[in-house]
Amino acid sequence: MKRTFLNQEGESNKLWTVELSGSSYTVTFGKVGAKARENTKQFPDENSCTKEVEKLIVDKQRSGYKELSEGQAIPEKTVSAYRPMDEALFWEVIAAFNWKKTGDDDAVLKPALKKLVAMEVTDIQQFAEILSEKLYQLDGLAYASNIGPDSYQDGKHFSVDYFLYVRCCVVANGKEYYELVRHNPTEMPEEMDFEALLYLADEAYNQKMGTEDENLFTRLSYETYSNEKGWPA
Repeated sequence: MKRTFLNQEGESNKLWTVELSGSSYTVTFGKVGAKARENTKQFPDENSCTKEVEKLIVDKQRSGYKELSEGQAIPEKTVSAYRPMDEALFWEVIAAFNWKKTGDDDAVLKPALKKLVAMEVTDIQQFAEILSEKLYQLDGLAYASNIGPDSYQDGKHFSVDYFLYVRCCVVANGKEYYELVRHNPTEMPEEMDFEALLYLADEAYNQKMGTEDENLFTRLSYETYSNEKGWPA
């Protein structure tokens, strides 16, 4: 039996099929309307082959593929209306993080990175601007004093970089948590950080433009002590 899967997320419009035949399976894949590529794999027994096919299907579904019913025509890809980057879309991108992959930052960010790369360069820049503003708002003594053992204390070493990474953790956990912390600094996370968020917009820009190591610059600085109002003299 052949099973067919379609991915039309973002800029994708790809088909993937798998056909199980005893102890072997054949997959075909490629863009809709283009000549498909084919690959066949043989296994020692039918059971191990079936398990491998099931694993492949789960992986495809996790990456955005939806199964078509038998005989179902391939639907025409709909072009989404353009949405400029704003606060609502910013938080949608953040919500795309795959926390099931915790421990592998690249894997956590992958769905969000894919969304950003599919957007216009101006939207990637605006994402960076909004992120900088969110981090800037959390730059202050009240927040730095509530991050656990590494909190700011007079006369004690204070890591400005670590505090920045903790602020990233707040944003990475979504709008609801960010707003909670924003209005109640005692809710700052302790001994938790997410530095990788800082590089998401740059990576999206470089993938979009085919460049390497290019950095986006923003109106506000997210570096610790940039928000002078947050640090009373």
